[in-house]
Amino acid sequence: MTNLLEIRNLSMSYGTFALQNVNLAVPRGTITGLVGANGAGKSTLIKLALGLLAPNAGEIRLFGQDALADGTLLRQRIGFVQESPTLYGHLRVKELGQLVAPFYATWNEATFRRLCDLFELPPKKAFSTLSQGTRMKTALALALSHEAELLLLDEPTSGLDPLARREVLDLLLEVIQNEDRAVLFSTHITSDLDRVADHVAFLKEGRMVLAGEKDELLESWALVKGGEELLAGPLRDRCRGGQRTEVGLTILFEGAATLGSMLPQDALQERPTLEDLVYFHGRELGLESTRPLPCEEAPCCR
Repeated sequence: MTNLLEIRNLSMSYGTFALQNVNLAVPRGTITGLVGANGAGKSTLIKLALGLLAPNAGEIRLFGQDALADGTLLRQRIGFVQESPTLYGHLRVKELGQLVAPFYATWNEATFRRLCDLFELPPKKAFSTLSQGTRMKTALALALSHEAELLLLDEPTSGLDPLARREVLDLLLEVIQNEDRAVLFSTHITSDLDRVADHVAFLKEGRMVLAGEKDELLESWALVKGGEELLAGPLRDRCRGGQRTEVGLTILFEGAATLGSMLPQDALQERPTLEDLVYFHGRELGLESTRPLPCEEAPCCR
């Protein structure tokens, strides 16, 4: 499977923050979700992929080519949307299309009109008067109308109401029906990844701690509930985080396939959700609330 974006051993530091030895691949025909807390480095990684920042070390390849050597031409093949689109507020939707079109040799006016109809975008309304959801859909329509092969989306569903979020996610699924395209989108809303992502990458404090095909990744981990014996013997070596409460332990273990025979008889093993992976991974075993918070509310995602 061809990768439209490859990031290899990438490092970059500024101030007190650093991306450290990050690796990421976005295969053609897939949606890859980049999940992590605010400040984990998701936006920085996307800016590096776009050539807006330069790494201290490592390699970025777009469509199989060195992104730094020929970035201008390669970026013609990328569509980018940020969390709060900063387009000219006084321009109407139709005028925004006319403004963007000359920058892309592959601009398709028919596609832009179709997407405006699909999203029910008001062509004569100024961008600044639109709701957050409609602004995001306008930005997506612009990004998709020059036949972009790779979409880089930075928190595209943040702040949207449930209906608008569903429409945006459905559009992403439509985009990759053309298997020549791929999508990378960052988010802290794990339910979005559950719905559309083929691959998942979990960035934490500038390090890529988990990455892989979503279903295979979930199958390889186990969430186990039980007593203190879960931390005894060889089980302790597989513990990757958890939560201690007044009624017992909830532990995230690596190597789910071979874990069963090692567990106490009264232990309860479950397949984790993506939210569980994000919430429990690296979490110290302190005396904490018994209710795992949704990812966007959890301390790791604030």
